[in-house]
Amino acid sequence: MALRSAGSSNGPQPIPSSDISEHDRESVVRQDTDESKRRIGPIGQLMVLATIEAVVAFVMGFTCTKVYLSYAPYIGITGFFKKAIFMVFVLCNGVTMLASVVAVMLLICAKLAVPLPKALLFLGGMSLVKYAFDSILVAFVVGVCLLLVLLPWHT
Repeated sequence: MALRSAGSSNGPQPIPSSDISEHDRESVVRQDTDESKRRIGPIGQLMVLATIEAVVAFVMGFTCTKVYLSYAPYIGITGFFKKAIFMVFVLCNGVTMLASVVAVMLLICAKLAVPLPKALLFLGGMSLVKYAFDSILVAFVVGVCLLLVLLPWHT
């Protein structure tokens, strides 16, 4: 579009260069559509999983707190911290967030060239993703118990 508005005769079509042979042009096109370039790989998959875990933990923290406050506004946020079950929920959610963020940082370092061994960074990131997943499961169960047990459903 910019080429057409600038008055180029070719418009959006690529301008062929005389020093590139037809065989080189075909190899460039094949490289762009190569299936192996589009795969994420195990490091990328763990990065996506850790990011999803961090987002879910963030949303769970806000949702559980807002739902509880909407049903029991007389308690307030300070009343939450007197309940042990809410403290467990906040702790597990915090552990999930921290472990996910550190796992993403380790996996980014594993993708880049750093002096540490790539396998060590990958294993560290994988173990943190597993730890965050276990923590988010506990936080989910505790959050459900918090909403079902402590809310005044009988009123």
